[in-house]
Amino acid sequence: VHGSRHARAGESRFRLRRRSDPLAAAPVNDAPAPLVRRVLVRSSADGRDYEATLVAPHAFALAIAEAVPAAANRYAVNLGAGDGVSCNDPVYPLYRAGHAGVAIEGGDNPALHANLPSPAIRKLTRTFITPDNVARLLAEAGCPAEPDFLKLDIDGYDGPVLRALFEAGIRPKVVQLEVQPEIPPPVAFAVHYHPDYRCVGRDERVSGFYGASLAYMTDLGRRFGYFAAQVDFVTGFTHDVTLVDRRYAPLVAARFGLAERADRELFLAHPPGFSHFRENGVDTLPWRGLDDPHTLLAAVWDAAGTACRHKHDGRLLPFHLSLV
Repeated sequence: VHGSRHARAGESRFRLRRRSDPLAAAPVNDAPAPLVRRVLVRSSADGRDYEATLVAPHAFALAIAEAVPAAANRYAVNLGAGDGVSCNDPVYPLYRAGHAGVAIEGGDNPALHANLPSPAIRKLTRTFITPDNVARLLAEAGCPAEPDFLKLDIDGYDGPVLRALFEAGIRPKVVQLEVQPEIPPPVAFAVHYHPDYRCVGRDERVSGFYGASLAYMTDLGRRFGYFAAQVDFVTGFTHDVTLVDRRYAPLVAARFGLAERADRELFLAHPPGFSHFRENGVDTLPWRGLDDPHTLLAAVWDAAGTACRHKHDGRLLPFHLSLV
C-alpha cells in the first residue's frame, strides 16, 4: 500500500508528506475550496509572517477554457496520482467536474479506481513513469497534445520526465509541478533518471535528494513557452509551482492579478518548506539568505551528494546542478 513507502519513483503524493509545510495540515479534497484565497501564515522554521494570494491550480485551466472555449478539451493528466483525491490533489476538482483524462500511479492503490470511477478517466496502477515511457503512456491513453491540465509529482526524477514530455510535443495549458523547496534560485537542481534511484533509503528517510528545484523547473518551462504563475509552499501537502502557457499570461494577469515575477522573488515570498536535508545533518535555512550564488551552488553540491549517498548505500547517482 502507499503508506508503506516503496523505494521506487512515481508512486504518489503520499511518500514525502513529512516534508509538507509545518504550518497546518489541510483537509482532504472532499469539499470545494475557494478558487482564490488570501493567506497570512507564520512559519515555525524562521518565525516570519508570510502573506500570499493563492489560486487553486485547476482554476487557471477553468479560466482559460472559459476565455478560449475552442481550445478547451476537458482532459487532465495526473502523473503520480496516489489515490486520486488525498493530499490536496490539484487534478481531482477537474475530474469531479467531469473532465476526462489519465491518472498514473506507481503503487498498487485500489482506491484510485474507487475515487475516480468515471470510465472517461483511465487509471493505471503499478506503472512506473520514466523519461523513456511517459510520452508513450500518454499517447496510449489518448492524451491530446495540449491537455487542459497536467500534474507531475513522482518524488524522483520529475525534471527529466517534464523535459521528455515537452520534447515529445506535449504542451499542457497548465502544468502543476512539485519542486524541492529547500534549494533557492538561481540554483537549478534535478535528479536524473537512474533505475536504481530510491524515493527513500533503507532507514525510510527521504533525504533531500529528490525531484527538482524551482529554478530548474521554471527555466525548463521558459524554454518551452511557459511562465511561473505562482508558487505555493503554504497549502498543506504542497510545495509546487504552477506553470502556464505564456499565450495566456494576459488572461492570468487580468483574471487573477498575477504577473510574472523573478524566480527568487517567488521563492522567498513563501515560508521555508519541510527540510529533508536535515535528515542528513544539513541546515538549509541559511541558504535563503545567501547572496553569492557560487557559495550557494557549492553548498547544494555537498548536501545533494551526501543525501544521495545516504539513500543509495554510498553510491552517487547522476543529477543536474547549475546556475540559471
